[in-house]
Amino acid sequence: MSKQKDLARGYLDELSQAFSIFPIEQVLAVADVLTRNLGTGTIYAAGNGGSASTASHMATDLGVGSLRRKNPLRVISLVDNAAVLTATANDLNFDQVFSQQLRLLARKDDIFICFSASGNSQNLTNAVADAKNLGMITISVTGFNGGVLKNITDYNIHIDTKIGSYGVVEDVHSTVSHLLTELIRSVE
Repeated sequence: MSKQKDLARGYLDELSQAFSIFPIEQVLAVADVLTRNLGTGTIYAAGNGGSASTASHMATDLGVGSLRRKNPLRVISLVDNAAVLTATANDLNFDQVFSQQLRLLARKDDIFICFSASGNSQNLTNAVADAKNLGMITISVTGFNGGVLKNITDYNIHIDTKIGSYGVVEDVHSTVSHLLTELIRSVE
């Protein structure tokens, strides 16, 4: 039992450390970008694995959470259509599953936001490159050391953690998503 308690305490200590250096200014900057998008363009969200769940959750919170506004956000999670994902992966390449959707759906001045613990997923870095070519605003929410995404997106919210701490990163990314939703809800 002591080993389990030590493991739990270690995890919670690492999570507490991540929150102690939480990048609030980066979150506020992204909230400002999203707020300026109220009632205009579309926000597209993506991620892989646990980050896919965060992207989907954020799309739900931001979209449904703004329905009562006179200028709601249009938010689409690029991870939610299994048929599109698997067809693209099968017919083209898994590295194109998000890029292909952006090329079909997105327009200039739309927003692409991606969640990634490592910041190095090829399908996300490809999507960022395509989003930039389309004239979109790009945002990444990263962990570990930020990887490639930290340096290629217009805005980055970076959760500095040790490499491999997926649970901690995903927990804090969920908080980022909820905080962005609350900040946008607070705008009249």
